[in-house]
Amino acid sequence: MHSDAHFRARYRALEQRMRSLAEADGDVFLPGSPPDGPAQFVLVCMEPSLGWWARSADEARERVAAGFRNFFFSIEDFILHLCARRFLCEPGQRYHLTDLSKGAMLVSRAGAERGQRYDRWYALLQEEVDLVATPTAGVIAVGDMVASHLERRGFERPVTRVIHYSCQAGSARKQGIVGREGEFATFKGSVSLQDVIDTASDVMTSAGVPGELRGATLTRLARSELTTSRQQLLFIYKTAFESMRAWGQLAV
Repeated sequence: MHSDAHFRARYRALEQRMRSLAEADGDVFLPGSPPDGPAQFVLVCMEPSLGWWARSADEARERVAAGFRNFFFSIEDFILHLCARRFLCEPGQRYHLTDLSKGAMLVSRAGAERGQRYDRWYALLQEEVDLVATPTAGVIAVGDMVASHLERRGFERPVTRVIHYSCQAGSARKQGIVGREGEFATFKGSVSLQDVIDTASDVMTSAGVPGELRGATLTRLARSELTTSRQQLLFIYKTAFESMRAWGQLAV
């Protein structure tokens, strides 16, 4: 079997085990975009949320069957994609976005027994990283909860922590520019909403998201705006990611 085909087959087999665990947890498995090959950076987020893109488990299953994928919904999702592409990866490098646990659930339930749930998913995350990441890949924990869990479990690879992109972390965005107000003022406006939309179009096309779903997402994004808070998020990710890239290794 060709190496690329072997890689994809191994990832599909791993996804089936992820699906089984999500269903055993009583949740809906929300797949992300399968990687094309080993990635130089793996970004680990928390868990998919219901409520925004699907109001019930049945609706979620229908949307997943129609081609909906994780990290392809909110403007913050696509801000993370843009920053990974523009500020983290060198030309020719890949990044892989994943969640620690992959069963979609309501935000109101996500905090309940999160530690135990993350423990159940930890071995699968390790397998995913071992499969997807290059030997020297950087692992980025998106949010304190993921970083703390990986630290508690003694995750063997170096991990860099960045703030979560959730709009619920708005105070962290403000805190992240303290002492860097001048730099932020210079940066502000250098990334446009159209840049985010173009990134969204490209990543969804590359992932094979169906045209109708892709068009609806782009139309919704076009009605968004890059608020000051979102530009703060862009700046924080830019600063962190460029540091990682410049040093040639993950910052501690």
